[in-house]
Order: sequence, then structure tokens, then C-alpha cells
Amino acid sequence: MTSRIVAIKAAFGLSMISTPVFANVFDTYGQSAGTISIGNATTAGGTQAFAAYTNPALLVTAKKNEISVQAILTRFDLQDLPEAANSPLPRDQDRASQADDLQGNSVGMNFTLTEGLHLGLAAYMPQGSFGRIKGVSSYQSSYLRYSENQSKPAIYTAIGVELPYGFSVGLGAYYSLRAKGVLQIALTSTESEGRVDLNMEPVVAPYAGVAWTNQTMTFGLLYREAQKTDSKIDSGFSLTNEDFSLPFNANTSLVPFYDPAMFRFGAAYNLSAVQLLFSFEQAQWGRYKTALVSLTGNDVASISAEANNASANLRDTQAYRLGMILPFTGPMDQTLEFRSGLEFHTSANKPNTRGSVIDPARQSLAVGLNWQLKADSQGRRLAVETAYQFSQLSAMDRVSAKGAEIHLRSGHSLQTFVGGLDYEL
Repeated sequence: MTSRIVAIKAAFGLSMISTPVFANVFDTYGQSAGTISIGNATTAGGTQAFAAYTNPALLVTAKKNEISVQAILTRFDLQDLPEAANSPLPRDQDRASQADDLQGNSVGMNFTLTEGLHLGLAAYMPQGSFGRIKGVSSYQSSYLRYSENQSKPAIYTAIGVELPYGFSVGLGAYYSLRAKGVLQIALTSTESEGRVDLNMEPVVAPYAGVAWTNQTMTFGLLYREAQKTDSKIDSGFSLTNEDFSLPFNANTSLVPFYDPAMFRFGAAYNLSAVQLLFSFEQAQWGRYKTALVSLTGNDVASISAEANNASANLRDTQAYRLGMILPFTGPMDQTLEFRSGLEFHTSANKPNTRGSVIDPARQSLAVGLNWQLKADSQGRRLAVETAYQFSQLSAMDRVSAKGAEIHLRSGHSLQTFVGGLDYEL
């Protein structure tokens, strides 16, 4: 009888497993030095090499073919989140305060196919870990957008078409992967057996943009559908010894990465020698549902009932971005641009509710330089870009799903360093 209770407790621990959500690097930090340095206010302007991500309708604003290669590093200063008491699992050894730097490279391309028709690509490739999926128990809490586990590839491809009267449109697709499979395990007092079948398949999320421009101003709109890269694993378990037999099934739905549906509006103004850019973003985090493992079977039905509530108690977030580009003409037909930007992101946590997904509000300040060298005899031009972004996390108080009190102090931050090359062909 004791062995049966232990097995049921093990099943209970499994039933409460969920996986935290991690948005992609482009959404959280930016794509390049040229975009991050202006506060990512790029819906109506900015570096055309990354327009396949920022707004594909802006691809047609590029006067030449353009390629950009960047190196991005984000350093975390995060507060550890407490675990609720009485967890059936050993204490997790990973600490948010010891998170490794998030490192990766991004590439942006913009090519003219024919007059008024452009093809663009924007991609992110992590360094080190190609992608890490970490499940946590319901006794733990996790940050929604800030983690070393964000290291996953991302690819955006898009086409921009120029229309009459200053209008342009763009259509794109965002690619990722998800997994589906079957896991079967049998344990007896004398042996163990198992088999697994895991299949990877592509996931595509569409997005589209519109822009209108004249000599002094540009307006842009973008909408991207949500991408839920869920991984579903149907599991069958059988625990057997001389005293009892406990068969049960587990339906697993893991969501290691979730990119919410997103709407952006932006404007860019050319005022004499300075360009001002503004962008507003609405991210639909309220649609997200917590991923859980639910169990079926006579012996485990009652203890898995608590896993049926999949609400993460999140709400939609808003981001307000402001950027400035100030060019200076240097000797030998060189140009030096000073760039700066501000960002403010609201929290995805609903007030006066419980939840284990933590998302403090964030304020960011960015500065950068763009040094454009003299064009060669064929009009090709190389630019060197650098940027630094400092993000301050706000203090907040929250209660986790299992009742642990979470008190985030002010002063914790994120620092992003970016450098790269931009080449006009």
C-alpha cells in the first residue's frame, strides 16, 4: 500500500508540470544596433535591412540592396523568484540571478526583385545552446520575457510592393518548429521498458504591413498573428509490482515559446537635420493559456483535476517607443549618425490575481552610433553600427499560483550590447 501511495504522489507531481513561455529575442530586445539605438521605434522607419521584421511595407523605401550582420549580447541582473512551500520536488538549482548572457547573431537583407518589388529576410541565430526547453512545477514562478532560455532561431521572410500615391504593402511569414509524439513507459519490480516517437514539424505565422510616405513623414501599420509553438506528447505509463498495478495516460502540452499576436502603429518625421520616430505596440498576451500535463485513469483522475484550469492570468501589454536620428557630415563624404531612443513596456500581469508567470513593467534607454564610410566607385557603401540599451525593471508584488509571496525590488536591470556592419550594394 505504501508503494501505491508513493506512485500516486509521483503522478501528482507530474500532473502539475508546466513550461514557462519565452518570447523571441527580436520582440523583446530588438534586431540590430540601428534599430535598438532608436528604441525599436521602427514601424515607420529605421534600418531597411531589417524591414522584413519591423514592417515589410518599408522594404520598398530602400534605394539600394542592403545586407546587415549583427552580434547581440544581453546581460541579466534578475532577482530570484521564491518557490512555494511543501513542493514534492527537490529545490530547483537554477537561479535567475545566475542566468548566463544571452548571445546571438542577426542578419537582415533587402533586395530589389524589380522596380517596386522587394524581397526581405530577417533572422536570428543563437550562440551556444540552439534552444532549451525547461519545465517547472506549479510551485515555481518564472519570468515571462527575460531568460537565457530565449535562445531559439527565428526567421522572417517578406515581400514589399510599392503602390501609387506613396502607399506600399508587405506580406511576410515567420517560421519556427513544434513537436508531436508518443512516449510509453512500463515499470515492474524486475524490469523497465519504453519507447518514444517524436516528430518535428514546421509552424508558420503570417503577418502584414502597410505604409504611406511623402517627403517629410511616414506612417506605418503592422499586424502579426500569434505563433504558438506547442509540443504535444501523448504518454502511457504502467507502474506494477506484486501488490498493485497503476496504469495511466498523460496528455502533455508544452509551450516552450509563445509569440503573441501583435499590432503596431508608427510614424516618422523628418524635421530639418533630425528624424523623429514614434511607435506603439499592442501584444495580446491575454490569449496565452498555461501548458499543463493532464492525467487520465481511475487512480489519478481526482489528483489531476487541479490541472484543468489553464489560465495564466495575463493581459495584453502596450509598448511606447520614441527614437531620434541626428546625422553629422564628416570629411571625405563620410556620415556619422547619433541615435537615441526610449521605450516603456507595461506589465502582462493582471492586478489582484494569482499567477506564476511574472512580468514586471520595463523602461529602457538606448544610445548608438552609425558611421557610414565613403561610397566606392560603384556606389557601394559600408556602415559600422554600435548600440547600448539599459532596461530598468519595476518593482511589483504578486502571489504565485501556490501561494508564495513574490516581492520584486526595484533596481534590477537588463543590458544589451550590439555591434555590426551594414552594407549597401
